[in-house]
Amino acid sequence: MTHPEVFVDSWAWVAMAIRRDPAHAQAVARRRACEVAGQRLVSSSMVIAESLTRLRYDQGWAAAITLVDGLAVWVRSGELVLVHDDPRLWQDAVAWFRRFDDQRFSMVDCTSFAIMAARGIGEALTADHHFATAGFVPLGAA
Repeated sequence: MTHPEVFVDSWAWVAMAIRRDPAHAQAVARRRACEVAGQRLVSSSMVIAESLTRLRYDQGWAAAITLVDGLAVWVRSGELVLVHDDPRLWQDAVAWFRRFDDQRFSMVDCTSFAIMAARGIGEALTADHHFATAGFVPLGAA
């Protein structure tokens, strides 16, 4: 049985937001497949901040605001759960960071791993190979 939730990383948010991104069609198709499978999207405020920063720098303010507005609709509808940082999540993320001292994981990645582990999520809409290294299944092409 498919897990009822899938984690969404910056790769997917950025790819879905930029039509000319080489991964746009794949990211949109993967998100739709999750929708058809009845999977709710889960992401974090840290991942969203990372995505918005990238969009703002690379595409401009309007692209970032378009994502903000779209995310708000998905959160209100219940299609997206947005997890915010708290002291417990931070400690769990630091534990991931310490555990993989031989890897170049960002703290955003480690926060994502902590959320996924706590919620029992095994798959992520991402092409980031760090997710596979940490034991999760990335659903995007590398």
